[in-house]
Formats: sequence, structure tokens, C-alpha cells
Amino acid sequence: MKLDQKDIQILRLLQNNARLSNKELAAELNIAPSTCHERLKKLTQEGYFKEFNADLNLKKLGINIEVLVAVRLKRHEREIVNSFIKKLKSLDGIIRFYHLAGDTDFMLHVAVENSNSLRSFIMDELANFSYIDHIESSIIYHSECLHNLSYNNVIL
Repeated sequence: MKLDQKDIQILRLLQNNARLSNKELAAELNIAPSTCHERLKKLTQEGYFKEFNADLNLKKLGINIEVLVAVRLKRHEREIVNSFIKKLKSLDGIIRFYHLAGDTDFMLHVAVENSNSLRSFIMDELANFSYIDHIESSIIYHSECLHNLSYNNVIL
């Protein structure tokens, strides 16, 4: 599917506010709600949206520390990597993880209540995985999503 300008505008608007109604999107794009609905339906069917979720205010939930945890494995066999991914999916506090190429094998975005929770997460949860070679954590002071993606030289 080749995206046109209206499709790109739909993606941009929803990337910044996924709660916009079809009616609001249509008004912003100056098209009929039925046309907007069909475009949104096609974009969804074609897989342009991975998921719709909420960006929560973690502080309101008592989560005071966000950390990036770099993990290097001792070995990289598929079975070990898949086992580690399965373990990550079972752990509380991981917002997102990335399997990487390079010196770091996995980067974990972790959110915890306090420094004791972070220590427990690393010492009691991660360090128990026998194939971990190295763990390094970095506290996040500030983060924001900039939504500066581009498609065919158009900023989304």
C-alpha cells in the first residue's frame, strides 16, 4: 500500500494522540468521517499500527525510578536467547526490551518504585539467569517521545 498525504496525516495525528475519534480525525483532515473510517480501517488491516496503548504517568502510580539496563549474555545460541526473552516477559517492571547487535545484547527499559526495588530486580531477578555475563544500569533523568519519524521525506 502506497501512503498518500492523508494517510500520513492520519498516522501523525494518531501518533501524537491515539484517543482522537474518527470524527475528530475527519475534521482535522477536512474529509468525510466515512472516508476517514475507511482509510483508518485500511491502515489498520495493512499493519501500520502495531498497537494502541496509553503512555502512563508512572509517578502517579508510585514508580519513581526509570532505568535502562544493558545486558550482555555469555553465549548467543538461539535456545539461550529465547529462554532469556521468555524470562524477560515474565518479570514485573520491564516496560520494553530490545534485542540488539553489538556489545550489548539486550537493553531493558525498567520502571521501579525505589532504589531497593531496582537492586532487587537486578540481584534477585536478572542475576539469577546463568547465561548473563554483564549487567549495567543507567538511571533515566528525563524522557519524551519526539515522534520525528519520516516516510518518503515527510515527517510523521
